[in-house]
Amino acid sequence: MISVSRVLIPFLALLACCAAREERRSALIPSRSIELAKQFDLVDVRAFVPGIAIDLRYATPHNVANRPIYPPRMPCLLRVETAQKLKKAQELLHAQGYGLRVWDAYRPPEAQETLHSHGGGTGMFLSPEEGWSRHCGGIAVDLTLVDAQGREQRMPTYFDQDFKNASHHYRGGDPVIKENLRILKEAMKQAGFTQLESEWWHFDDADYIYNPQPIVFGRELAIPVL
Repeated sequence: MISVSRVLIPFLALLACCAAREERRSALIPSRSIELAKQFDLVDVRAFVPGIAIDLRYATPHNVANRPIYPPRMPCLLRVETAQKLKKAQELLHAQGYGLRVWDAYRPPEAQETLHSHGGGTGMFLSPEEGWSRHCGGIAVDLTLVDAQGREQRMPTYFDQDFKNASHHYRGGDPVIKENLRILKEAMKQAGFTQLESEWWHFDDADYIYNPQPIVFGRELAIPVL
């Protein structure tokens, strides 16, 4: 009779080895991807914008797909000119006791396809057949307002939520939400962004509205889409 331990122990060792290999591979994703991104004029927002908070929702299960779409160590990338504008917005808000939390920035087209398959009916995700999101070129960012302690401030909706009430033309009766939205909108506009009318959290680099940048696939940056 074959001992259970003689079979189980090598099996567990193999699992541990595979897990360790995957962990090492994931750990390499940011540095390698950030280096590859330079050839597409994409920069790492975490390093480029001091004090900004990053919480990429698509690297978590808290999104329309109800599962992570990005790898756990997904880099937060934007085109360098867009990142410069974001830095200015952060500085403007910091002077008022606020800051920014980024929910999404550069989005691999492969992820856009996944999001459209799960939430295309909401109208929030452009069909690849119609074109690619500006996120896929690194010239759009989804974000919200936080206070000096990093606490998210009240807004009309949460991210990718309640689309019928997600317009930046807030019609509700909460004066705090109205003021928070005004503060965010004015800082982003002054920095050089334009706000998507249907999504209060989505801002496009105004310089590229009529001059979209080429999309960059995740495979070109060694970023796997889950």
